[in-house]
Amino acid sequence: MRTPRVTVLMSVFNGPACLADAVGSILGQDFTDFEFLIIDDGSTYTFDDVIDFFNDDRIVVIRQENMGLTRSLNKGLLLARGAYVARMDSDDISAPGRLSAQVGRLDAHDRLDLVGCFFNVIDGRGTVVERRRPFVDPIYRLWRLQFHNNYGHGSVMMRKESVIDVGMYDESFRYAQDFDLWSRLSRKDNTEIIPDALYSYRMVNSSEQSSVRNYDHQLANAVVISNRSLKACNPNLSDSDCSEVRALYWEFEFAGVSAEGLSRLPATLYGFCERYGIRSAEWTDLLERVDRDAREGMVRSERISEVDRAKLRSRLVKLRAGAADTSHEEQA
Repeated sequence: MRTPRVTVLMSVFNGPACLADAVGSILGQDFTDFEFLIIDDGSTYTFDDVIDFFNDDRIVVIRQENMGLTRSLNKGLLLARGAYVARMDSDDISAPGRLSAQVGRLDAHDRLDLVGCFFNVIDGRGTVVERRRPFVDPIYRLWRLQFHNNYGHGSVMMRKESVIDVGMYDESFRYAQDFDLWSRLSRKDNTEIIPDALYSYRMVNSSEQSSVRNYDHQLANAVVISNRSLKACNPNLSDSDCSEVRALYWEFEFAGVSAEGLSRLPATLYGFCERYGIRSAEWTDLLERVDRDAREGMVRSERISEVDRAKLRSRLVKLRAGAADTSHEEQA
């Protein structure tokens, strides 16, 4: 049997009404050298009619008792025959050129382990309700990954060997398992975002959609993952410190960043650069962006007094001069 270049990996539980659209969007790709591995994760009713309708021998269905998404994806990774694995969710849509674009980038650059793309959020009727544009700059995207997820899970293509090398999905995370994997897989130069909307993520207000039903659990796991990353950059941070620092970019815990959060930002930034080997022009570019983020966050936040604003402006001058100076101050 000929080995495919790509495995498209989808886990399905009780296939949604739009499953046929999702399957059709993969089978209609202009890149054709793939297997479509569909894990039936213990569905209580069959979706054989969808599979039979397409009658495509690239589809491989694996049926199992319900294991949950994380374990199902790990099983799929081990079964995948392709060198590249493209994720796909059962209610979403891939643009016809998605696979060819991502294969092209992975083929062209051996250093790349993960290629994502811009994506649209659509409603149940397929109408675009939001356009998501993940950060294209790899170092700034890696910095933001310490705080929150930067990728649409179903939109990525991964180098299978590299994912297996870092331990695949962590099965202790039932939710936000993708955020955890990207956090362990990512380095400063091994990820890329294609600046085209090659994927549509369907968001419907339905108790049947996992992302809606388990939103609170996903947030809780995301906090654990972010805390781990931030503490790897700055071991002096407590969980509450992490929440304050994280509020600069992700305000679901606090409505705006605090003086405490901004005061811990320089040492965290410096530790991030040490952790990932960011130097010279890369450091300068990142420093300018984070400095701008901090100043804008300070202006927006209602949690900072005028007295603290004056002190923070002085501290941010030091941030521009180099976070090493302020990291020593914080540790003193």
